[in-house]
Order: sequence, then C-alpha cells, then structure tokens
Amino acid sequence: MKAMKVILISIVSALALFGLMAILLGWLLSSMCGNNVYTESLSLDKMYKAVIFERSCGGTSGHSTQVSIIKADEQLCDNCAGDVLVANGHPNNNKLKLVWLAQHDSQGQQLQIHIPADIAIETQETTWSSWFDSIDISYPVFDHYPLACEQTPQPKACQFVTNDQKLIDVLIKYEGFKNHKALAVSVNDMGNVRYGYGFGYDSMLKAQRRALKECTKGTSPTHVKCELIR
Repeated sequence: MKAMKVILISIVSALALFGLMAILLGWLLSSMCGNNVYTESLSLDKMYKAVIFERSCGGTSGHSTQVSIIKADEQLCDNCAGDVLVANGHPNNNKLKLVWLAQHDSQGQQLQIHIPADIAIETQETTWSSWFDSIDISYPVFDHYPLACEQTPQPKACQFVTNDQKLIDVLIKYEGFKNHKALAVSVNDMGNVRYGYGFGYDSMLKAQRRALKECTKGTSPTHVKCELIR
C-alpha cells in the first residue's frame, strides 16, 4: 500500500513538473515574438476595434498576418497572438480589408474580413465574445490578382488568382496569346485556383518556365504546387 502511494505521488509530481515546463517553454517562445500593427478599424458603436498586425517570432518562422479584436481604448499587447485570424504571409502581401456592418435582426454588429483567394489560413474564428458583447465574423473572398499581363516591352506573362474556377475565361484569354505559350495551374484544398501564363517566347521551354514562375508569384512555392496543363 505504501509502495503504491509512493508510485502515485511520483506520477503526479512528474506530471506537474511536465506541465510547468510546458508552460515555461510556451512563455519563452511567445516572449521571442514581436507584433507590428498594420491597420486598425473602429467598430460602429466605437466600443471595439479590429487590428491587423504582422507577427514575427524570428528564426525561420517567417511572418504571419494576424487579426485581433480589442477595446477601442486599448493598445495591442506586444506578445499577444491574434484571437480572430492567423494566416501565413506578410500583411503587405495578403491585403486584408476590414468592414464593420450592423446586424439587421439585432442590436449587434458584424465584422467582415475580406481575404484573398490564395491565403493560407491557420486559425479562423467566426465569432468573438466579451463579457457583454458578441461579434459575428465572416470572410468574403476576393480575387487577389485580376487577369493582368506585363506590358513592357511586350506582353509575355500573366497571373490570375480566383476563388471561382473561371477556366473558360482563362482558356479564351490563353487562346489569343502568341505561339510558344504555356499555362500552369494550382488548386488548393479550398478550391481556390491560381493560373500562370507564359507566352510569346522563342521556345516552349522558356514559356513553360515563365508560366510556372507566374503561377507561384507572390507566395511560397512550398504552399503552392503548380503544374503545366498546356
């Protein structure tokens, strides 16, 4: 019986020590991170504000775009992670847009976070609550890049990113390009489509290389896998 008590005490002590070490490690890791506020948007009742900020933890972790909702008279804390949205990439590249809307069927309000079609999201909350208020959150998706081509010295490359598979429009545009042309495409798990074109080159190989480059432009090749289809 005594031996059993000793074993139980040892197990509990080991678990407590492990938990303490995990908390300490988490605190140390968070203290290495820094936040840089990108933009703020005040709620309709001027009680809260949504904050878009860039968070970096140094090393090879890279940058992330994060969103938090805080009281209007507060400042974002230095080491706090986003409590609404966490996504890969810098805010300059993701180009999020914040829009506050009134709820027609209640006295509440809604926050819309407009996000690009090819954003890589890690955390995405649909509601945010305080002691007294609750805010619904939605994420309308916009086309990050319109179908646009280089104009100097002559059109040779295009990129198109959309959350809608506008393949017919893409192929119609493609058919009008000059010879030695190539089309690369990538579709992620959310159904978002990214196209890259290369055309007007003196060899098919050059056109294919440019198409793949355009397809991955603006994002990490580790997050986007493009394949040639034409």
